[in-house]
Amino acid sequence: MKKSPTLSILIPVYRRDCRRLLEELSKQAEGLSIGYEIILGDDCSGEPYTSRYIAYEQEGLCRLISAEENMGAGRLRNRLAEEAQGEQLLILDSDTLPASPDFIERYLRHASDTAVVCGGFVYPPESTNPLRQRYGTEVESRSARERARKPHSGFISMAFMIPRTQMLATGFPPNMGMGYEDILFGERLRRAGIPILHIDNPVEHYHCDTAEGFLATTRSYLDNLYRHREELAELVSLLRAYNLLKRLHLVRLTATLWPLFRSSLEKQLTGSKPSLLLFSLYKLLYVASL
Repeated sequence: MKKSPTLSILIPVYRRDCRRLLEELSKQAEGLSIGYEIILGDDCSGEPYTSRYIAYEQEGLCRLISAEENMGAGRLRNRLAEEAQGEQLLILDSDTLPASPDFIERYLRHASDTAVVCGGFVYPPESTNPLRQRYGTEVESRSARERARKPHSGFISMAFMIPRTQMLATGFPPNMGMGYEDILFGERLRRAGIPILHIDNPVEHYHCDTAEGFLATTRSYLDNLYRHREELAELVSLLRAYNLLKRLHLVRLTATLWPLFRSSLEKQLTGSKPSLLLFSLYKLLYVASL
């Protein structure tokens, strides 16, 4: 970290122990002949996490930037990009780990002055949350070939590299909050004519939510989706289904089904064999009830 940084690794974090991630990134970066920095952005986590993050900085694992108010991951990524010194930004979620020992090197091989590079993500087989595991594995996690068919569609910001100039020029929506902000970021990239190169260089996603916690987070994200439904109408399939119900004047009828079926749906979704079809229905009924 003593050389002038070519690469800035940016990690927004909220109430999560990310020591393993910082140690692995430091180990890999030290083996490369480049200047680098790792910046950890604390989104007002509070104790005991704040003290841990300060300790990480004191140990030389990262540079710590602490938000004065809860910003959400999108705004915090923008803030970290402003603070970064590297020409390239490798932006990672705090609940990930590189899946390979040459993870950083493989990203740098594809670094570009103009393009965003996405390496994808995978889910380790061990999980205590069958719904999150199945949804992540069968819906979210896709190969580079699959993602490249529609390179900007369904952008997920778990792990990607972007030139700092492009990040500063585009950025995440500053006033959107948490939930679906990465979809809108992908659309901003498309409209700006910034290409996305998809490669197979994944991180492993170590989710910590219980099934009940995942459903609560899902509802929170859907609240945000509904608030920004006009901007996201053509970008999210759930909103296309909602708008079809609206055109058919069926939203009110659908909304009445939410309190009737919520409990039974949640029982099924938090069980050992959750149905992704019922998960889609759960989300549609919830949005209709808003």
